[in-house]
Amino acid sequence: MSMRETRAALEPVVSILRQAGFWAYPLYGDEGWLVACDTESGRIDVRIGTDGYLVEVWDVSPGLYFDEEDERKRAVKERLARLTLSRLVETIRHAPVTDTERLLREAWWDEAAHGVGLRIGLEIPFSASASLPELVTDLLERLNELLERLEERLLD
Repeated sequence: MSMRETRAALEPVVSILRQAGFWAYPLYGDEGWLVACDTESGRIDVRIGTDGYLVEVWDVSPGLYFDEEDERKRAVKERLARLTLSRLVETIRHAPVTDTERLLREAWWDEAAHGVGLRIGLEIPFSASASLPELVTDLLERLNELLERLEERLLD
């Protein structure tokens, strides 16, 4: 699919999400055209997938250890969190317990925000585009629940 065809195929997504109250906009990124939305609950990216729309939601939860006043202790806790996070993600990928864990695409430690970043997603058929507003709302809720659970594990 050409870049022009990809952008044209994403136009209905922009319309559907805007009609539902999302501020959706087309964006050209590293992987080509996508529809992006920024919400208080997280960010939404919709791309053309292999057989439909690839819908991903992601966010970064900043400042996991900002309450730690000692700079050295905070640095040690953040380093431990980075190491623990990679093991948690590996465990989730090998043996997901919940449906949300099966949707996990990526998790990372964000150095700039000093917190956990998380991306989940799935692919839906083009014919299901009308359900995008409900789907992204559900995915954002799931994202934040999983992000909260990961942070709780890191704080243990």
